[in-house]
Amino acid sequence: MKRRAFISVYDKLGLTDFAQNLVEKFDYEIVAGGDTYDFLNNAGIEVVDASAFSSTLGLISKELEQMSETIIAGILGNSTESKLLNDMEDALIKPFDMVVVNLCPFDKIAYENLDIDDAISKIDIAGITLLRAAAKNYKHVTVITDKVDYYVALNANEFGRLKLAIKAYNLTSNYDRMICSKLAEQTGEKPFKTFSFEKLKDLQYGENPHQKGAVYRTANMVDYEVVNEKELSFNNLLNITEAVNIVSEFYDVNCVSIIRHTKPCGVALGRSLYDAYTKAFDCDPISSFYGVVGFSKPVDIEVAKHLNSMSVEVVVAPDYEPEVIDLFKDNDDIKLVKLNTSLREYRRLTVEEVILTPFGALVQDRNNSELDKDKFKVVTREKPTAEQIEDAVFAWKVVKHAKTNAVVIARDFKTVAIAQGQTNSISAVEHALNYACDGSKEAVLASDSMLTAEDCIYSAVQSRIGLIIQPGGSIKDKSLIDVCDKYGIAMITTGIRNYRQ
Repeated sequence: MKRRAFISVYDKLGLTDFAQNLVEKFDYEIVAGGDTYDFLNNAGIEVVDASAFSSTLGLISKELEQMSETIIAGILGNSTESKLLNDMEDALIKPFDMVVVNLCPFDKIAYENLDIDDAISKIDIAGITLLRAAAKNYKHVTVITDKVDYYVALNANEFGRLKLAIKAYNLTSNYDRMICSKLAEQTGEKPFKTFSFEKLKDLQYGENPHQKGAVYRTANMVDYEVVNEKELSFNNLLNITEAVNIVSEFYDVNCVSIIRHTKPCGVALGRSLYDAYTKAFDCDPISSFYGVVGFSKPVDIEVAKHLNSMSVEVVVAPDYEPEVIDLFKDNDDIKLVKLNTSLREYRRLTVEEVILTPFGALVQDRNNSELDKDKFKVVTREKPTAEQIEDAVFAWKVVKHAKTNAVVIARDFKTVAIAQGQTNSISAVEHALNYACDGSKEAVLASDSMLTAEDCIYSAVQSRIGLIIQPGGSIKDKSLIDVCDKYGIAMITTGIRNYRQ
């Protein structure tokens, strides 16, 4: 007797070849429902329409026998699932050996559908039921939920079918949790948080060689590729995230960010990409070695030649000129990451940040703060020039991504110095100004947190800073402004604090 497979899938990529192999090489009879039947039939594959049956699938018969047909019909009403369950009665006689079902991703539905009724109408009841029942009967039924398992599953033994069943139950449980979260939103609360991570691969190690590491797929994940086929490490992935976070702030201009140990050590804008790169590199040349470099525009050969002359771990950019990839063919160290997701779209991907601690899971909105030049306040008698204001906006966007307490000294769209991770603002100011040295003259000083000591202003005066931009809101604000007025320094307060632990 022929083996039988039931197929009903949302994602049909690779389905034609798989189904053809089932029929021609493995002697399967295929039963398909809905548009999957039409798809396979149009592809010239021998397939039986599920509507030819008049009851439920054999593999779920024992589950549904325990419920009356009246209850099932009452729950499902006139939905398409009701028709599917009522149309497959004859399947009780012949059992199924394989069930292939993948679902329309509910996270995508929930994201795209603000109308709750529309989202609920797309919940796949029949598919979930089939997956659960097939997974329960894994000793006799192969259940496939992902196209990547098509050919692995064909010769799966009982242990292999168990692994596929686990994957199916993981899918159905996550599906239910996403529905629960979407419904809970209608109460005006968010009592549940749903996270579904699918392992992509194990990494060589984590932050350190004695730590295991792996990377998992998330719902809203950037589309990228490593064009020279190198393996990204745990730390590489952390660093390219920081690099892209910064250049995405300046997606419409030439911007370069250089990251070391998840901290920015040089950021700049330029008339050309090479101009921006050399300015960013000049901020901290020592730290730039063995760093990660992010670009807002495709990398050209002029920039690539400089990169190839120094030790860089990873370059991440929207694209590369063909000769750039050829140039790096013989470089065994550098990894070239191409972003297929636009930088503008990238800023919409991460909406929440999650930190798992022994004291609970901390969840917060991503810091998407924006600086409105029409709303910040010039609080001193000295008024900034138009050029200083532009530098202030640039420095503010950079300091937002540095570690608290952070101070950025900037001039001509270039970071002159970046101090970060200090335990107080006075140390951050002094560290940045000492590093900037003569580069601080008429430059902008940006702080991620409010300045609370007059010493910060006196240090800025001695270094001939032209403009300070900071959140403000300290009880010392008036005395700080008085010092600025005394020595002719302009100050802008934004009312926006950008702590970053």
